Amino acid sequence: MIGRGRLWPKGFTGRVTLVLALAVLVQFLAGSLLMGAGETHIQRQHLGKRIAEQLLIAKRVVEAVAPSDRVPLLTSFSTIHLQMWLVEGEPEIGPGIESDASEIAQSIMLWEPELGDHSLRLALVRRSPLDLDRHLKGALEIDEGVWIAFEANEPVAGWTALIGTSIRVGIVALLVLGSAAVLVRTLSAPLRRLSSDAQLIGTSARISFDEQSGPLELRQVSHALNSMQDRIEGVMNQRTQALMAVGHDLRTPLARLRLRIGAISDEQDCAEARADIDQMTRMLQELLDFFETGDLQKDYQPTDLSSLCQTIGEKFDDLGFDVRYRGPERAIVDALHGSLTRAIENLADNAVKYGRDPTISLALNGGCAIIAVEDRGPGIPWADMRRVMQPFERLDTARSDRYPGMGLGLSIVVNVAEAHGGRLELSRLEPTGLRAALIIPRKQPPEKL
Repeated sequence: MIGRGRLWPKGFTGRVTLVLALAVLVQFLAGSLLMGAGETHIQRQHLGKRIAEQLLIAKRVVEAVAPSDRVPLLTSFSTIHLQMWLVEGEPEIGPGIESDASEIAQSIMLWEPELGDHSLRLALVRRSPLDLDRHLKGALEIDEGVWIAFEANEPVAGWTALIGTSIRVGIVALLVLGSAAVLVRTLSAPLRRLSSDAQLIGTSARISFDEQSGPLELRQVSHALNSMQDRIEGVMNQRTQALMAVGHDLRTPLARLRLRIGAISDEQDCAEARADIDQMTRMLQELLDFFETGDLQKDYQPTDLSSLCQTIGEKFDDLGFDVRYRGPERAIVDALHGSLTRAIENLADNAVKYGRDPTISLALNGGCAIIAVEDRGPGIPWADMRRVMQPFERLDTARSDRYPGMGLGLSIVVNVAEAHGGRLELSRLEPTGLRAALIIPRKQPPEKL
């Protein structure tokens, strides 16, 4: 399973290309064998015809001259393709025709049947032990004990012809595979674009999938995704509008209750009722803030983060909390001023509630601005870092009783960070404490401004 997982590509283009590569490899091997066999057959037929013609002429000339003139005359018949010489007695080659040379022997007899009346010996031999190719060697008996010996200079069977054929077939196979890979990648481009766009479903961006171009199946998928987005958007809008309407409508009876509790004679009951109303008011405001930051209007404007962070620190100082600021005196970024203020206040509020020695720090790192709120409290366990950024998640019941709320503070910060194209990162400090870093780009793209 591990081996197959490593060899099998994950992407559609890679998988199709691998299948094509295997098909081309099979075609390459089969083509090399078939073409090699065909070329070998043609070569042997041609070699047999050429040897037959030269043997017949040499035989007739040798038989027509005196024995003393045969040797130099026969030597003159040698060419760059075939060497010939006269042998008196037993030739070096053994009797008969080897099976590998039978096709050449048949070709010789086919082209010059007259040679069939004479004894013919044929064999395929290597000139040296290291020679991979074999050459044709033979002898034709023209008189008793007199032979015309011959040897072909060109290899008849071996690796040379096969390698040459494999190279030619391999070049064609590589061209076919390269063209197919480019075509597959081109055809899969709409699928990759669809996959990339689908990652944005569920964010604040409304993705319009192209239903007019690409294969029929992709157009159908695009239509289904557009319809799904419409349904999801409709459900979300209805839910948000309903909850926001309830939140706004509850403010009026809460205000009336706040006025009526003044008639309660018992001071303790009055204080408890007022505390309950304040808690409900804060929870409703937190819920409304969460829905508002989930669908922010992208009205970015230049904002001095340094001044904003110092103002928030001074606000908490006025409430009796010592919140220090550390950072540059000026840092201009493109931001949603109101929403960013709310996010930093949420982080600072958590720091003063659950920690000690809260600090707001600002740093500029390349094209990003990092607003970090640190405290020396108990921090958050690593296992709960991602969970506490989800809506309606509280860390523990003890904190919930001490600081009531709906668990939306960090979710609001996450919404604001994403609206700026940034992120929220939580990390533990040593020996104790928490660092909440809001990281946003200093400049927004032109289309967002």
